[in-house]
Amino acid sequence: MFITQDQLRQARREVVVRPRSISRIEWPDFKVRPISEEWQYCGRVPAYKSAVANVAYIWRHSDPVDRFGSMPTRFAERRFELKGSGLLLPASAPVWAASDPYKIWAEADAVTVATGDPTAVAAWHVLMEIPLDVRPENWRWLCEGFLHSQLVQQGAAVAWAIHSVEGDDGDWIIKPHMHSIVTARYWRHDKRHGRRHPNWIGSWAQQKRMEFAWRRRCSSMRDLLRAGFLV
Repeated sequence: MFITQDQLRQARREVVVRPRSISRIEWPDFKVRPISEEWQYCGRVPAYKSAVANVAYIWRHSDPVDRFGSMPTRFAERRFELKGSGLLLPASAPVWAASDPYKIWAEADAVTVATGDPTAVAAWHVLMEIPLDVRPENWRWLCEGFLHSQLVQQGAAVAWAIHSVEGDDGDWIIKPHMHSIVTARYWRHDKRHGRRHPNWIGSWAQQKRMEFAWRRRCSSMRDLLRAGFLV
């Protein structure tokens, strides 16, 4: 039986339902973008073309260089927006992975370019809005705990950063949000190195599951705040 695109979209809407405990108004924004030289599927706009550039952007570094050249100076000029950052690795990660925080991403770019396919994905850029009622002292716990449970425990390497700017009047000039760069490929130096990983948010369904997991975690955080377990 032939299924039209409209029927497929309707089926997806019916299968993927929003968590009942979270009102639509409270839904934090969640976006996943592929990192590749050229990405045209479904009209999605690619992020910066290399994984190295994406990590440099979220960490606000202008020193790294990828195969397209040096990073823009505006990366470092916007460092005042950075409220926290890090590289999350599984407990069994080799020493080299932590000693050079850009090595994983440079290797991901190299193996992706070697495929000869400009639409091949080196990593995923995930942007997650942090609810405004979560206080800054709880941001890191909220974000790192989520990334550990959803990705790092599955073997993924994740670079993350929290950005925000608060105005003098208490209003947000840049609302708090987290960026995370997730490798789309096996990054350990073994026989699978460089292959696409099937389970690190590499499909639409996996991305939707992660999106709803983030919303559930934000909802749970609100419940803890309301109950007085967090201050």
